[in-house]
Amino acid sequence: MSGKVKFGIRLNIQGEMGATSAGFAYALEMARVAEDLGFDSVWIPDHVENAHLNRERPILEYWTTLTAIGALTKRVRLGGHSINNTFRHPGLTTKIVCTLDQITGGRVILAPGSGWFAAEAKSYDFKEWSDDGLKRIARLDESLAIFRGLIADESDAGFSFAGDFYNLENAFCYPKPVQTPHPPIWIAGDSPPTQDLMIKHGDVWFMYSKAPEVVRGLVDGMKQKLTDRPFGVAVSAVGLADKNEAETLKWARMYAKEREHRFPVPPTVDDVLAANLIGDAAQVRDRIDQWIDAGVDNIVFQPMPPMEGTRFFGEKIIHHYA
Repeated sequence: MSGKVKFGIRLNIQGEMGATSAGFAYALEMARVAEDLGFDSVWIPDHVENAHLNRERPILEYWTTLTAIGALTKRVRLGGHSINNTFRHPGLTTKIVCTLDQITGGRVILAPGSGWFAAEAKSYDFKEWSDDGLKRIARLDESLAIFRGLIADESDAGFSFAGDFYNLENAFCYPKPVQTPHPPIWIAGDSPPTQDLMIKHGDVWFMYSKAPEVVRGLVDGMKQKLTDRPFGVAVSAVGLADKNEAETLKWARMYAKEREHRFPVPPTVDDVLAANLIGDAAQVRDRIDQWIDAGVDNIVFQPMPPMEGTRFFGEKIIHHYA
């Protein structure tokens, strides 16, 4: 089977996953290659310190980089993998999103996260960061309410909001974004509190890749909870495809090592191999078909190595799903 699905590429701005550079020229080349090959979207992470290698290694700032890529491409949609709610007041984030949506003719995706990287938040003195994950989720909940409310408001008095974390009084946000009612909201994560955010605010549920039967169970559960509107499902998947067994194992070990500090339970090499896109083109398409059957309609690749992997997926995979 080959169903309808859109594909994105995570660009490299921090030298991870075998990239030869962490600079802007490398990220822009990846974006232009992806656009030429037919990918629907490009994605970058939102950090001020390098979250996947050593903290002193280079990483580009998120909104500056995304705006430049948007101005220097023509078609691809622009997303954050994911946008850190800790770094900016949600009113400012809303204004940035609306402005970039105007600049790019309606290509912005808002994919926020509550912020997990404690070291960078504390080193940069982001005082609103909290070690309490539920508190960060509650803050993100308010941020999304502000995002939607500011964009929707067209009253003479402006938009006001009184919350536990944020307060706006008679705030105006013009021009509005090109996309209506607002740029799509992708909710990143699948923990129970994050699922609640999806139910309240989300257009697309964005999760790290899992075995197809696990994805199916999560999607079926969400369909039982979210009954008032349709929603999309996206997975972020590592692409270790088109390599022999020894090469695949090498790259899987690299990925697991780079992510060992990212999750409460670090991924093992077996986890990486079981949950992602491994093998030749036929094997990769089979896994994509299984995800589609489980309810997935967007896949964001993190290709290893980045440039070679982008070309492999663009040339040998995504045209089967056009």
